[in-house]
Amino acid sequence: MNERKIGIVISYINIILHAVIGFIYVPLLLHYIGKSEYGLYQLIGSFIAYFSIMDFGLTAAVVRFYAKYKAVNDKIGMENILAVAARGYGIIAVILFVVGVICYINLDIIFSASMTDAELATAKTLFLLLLFNIVITLTTMMFRAVINANEKFLFLKGTETLQMLLQPVLVVLVLNQYPSAVTVAAVQTFLNICLIIARCYYCFAKLKIKIKFHYLNKQLLSDIKKLASSVFVVVLIDQVFFKTNQIILGIVGGTSAVAVYSISSLIYMNYMALSTAISGVYLPHVTEIVAKNEPVKKLSDLFIKIGRYQYYLLALVASGFVIFGKDFISIWAGEDFKEAYCITLLIIIPFTIDLIQNIGLSIMQAQNRYDFRAKVYFVMGIFNLCIAIPLAKLYGGIGCAFATGLSMFLGNGLIMNWYYLKVTKLDILSFWKEIGRISLYVICLTFIGYGLYNYQGMDSITKFIVSITFYTVIYSFVIYIFCMNVEEKEKVLSIFNKLRR
Repeated sequence: MNERKIGIVISYINIILHAVIGFIYVPLLLHYIGKSEYGLYQLIGSFIAYFSIMDFGLTAAVVRFYAKYKAVNDKIGMENILAVAARGYGIIAVILFVVGVICYINLDIIFSASMTDAELATAKTLFLLLLFNIVITLTTMMFRAVINANEKFLFLKGTETLQMLLQPVLVVLVLNQYPSAVTVAAVQTFLNICLIIARCYYCFAKLKIKIKFHYLNKQLLSDIKKLASSVFVVVLIDQVFFKTNQIILGIVGGTSAVAVYSISSLIYMNYMALSTAISGVYLPHVTEIVAKNEPVKKLSDLFIKIGRYQYYLLALVASGFVIFGKDFISIWAGEDFKEAYCITLLIIIPFTIDLIQNIGLSIMQAQNRYDFRAKVYFVMGIFNLCIAIPLAKLYGGIGCAFATGLSMFLGNGLIMNWYYLKVTKLDILSFWKEIGRISLYVICLTFIGYGLYNYQGMDSITKFIVSITFYTVIYSFVIYIFCMNVEEKEKVLSIFNKLRR
């Protein structure tokens, strides 16, 4: 098994563990620190998340160009891109510090209307801890990019999985003595430092990287600027889509509204991870295809192939959530969080279009055409922001979710597909023929499952688990028999044969 396949497998193990841990972890946090402080932690986390945009797309540029030089065995180019990137990260560190200080000074003004004095004091401490966390993360992302470009996914994903397993254990242990949102942030920061040290050691000791400036390549700087600026805009608007709603709710509705929305956020972020687990490891491979000027049909075939695999899994989760989501949230988070069901559906259904086409983003990065994606995202982000604020005042979290879902559908569902078809020359018509045929079976299964489950009702957790298991088995059987092609069926059988051995 090659590193790419290993990376995908570990990514999915990571996702499953993340979901299982989240199912246990979130109720424990609510127990130890309460709904209000949990909402405060999520609110400041969403605020700090905006600082992640100050990567300015540099990490994506490092992966792209380092992989390009590696594909043609240009060691001088590899050393040079790292040296250029290191200088860029130094500038980023200064910018982060200045902006962080300005924001810290103005926290009272931003949240004074919706927070008590005690909440504001806690918010300031959380802000400092999470600011330090994001600064050290961003300024060392070059090392993660190098590991990614070298396709060393076993180490990359393995260490991230280990961190994910350790964090809730350590947090709960410390919370027993110091029950506070600050404790959660402190443990998170400590583990992040350990992860960064491990990445640095691996890059220098195992990959033998060298950071050496050889020459000033104006064309390289121009290409980096083009790609990085495009990625920067997309990341910025991602924050508008996924984090701004919580900030808006924190300002107009308080920490309790944020807590409800954060439950939904955790669900759809895990949903997103199901897709990126596959597409996220393919950027170096796609870059190699483009660098060698191979036919666009090879990219189209990869686009359709990966999209089908992603849709099988995402459709299972999405349809399952339609059927079982209400009861899942009630069992998991409590009756006070029922609104998270509608919020989640309003986001994940239109978001699915983007997620099953994630490999297209890697193709655009490899072709250095990511600027169009940035322009579309910018317009849709502004549109989302303009309608989310008034809708949040009228309908709370549901209003915010509707704004985000509509923006995603217009941008990712309509405009980006036009671009893939007309400019990138991917075979989008064939893609949607494949997805449409699969969707007929998914929709039928969802309607039947929803009707049967709600007719019977849930009278025990055991029945709930059995119902989910039964639906998963039926869904898998129908998809295998009626939707999968010969190649996909052979892969499924080979996996089963390996497991039997």
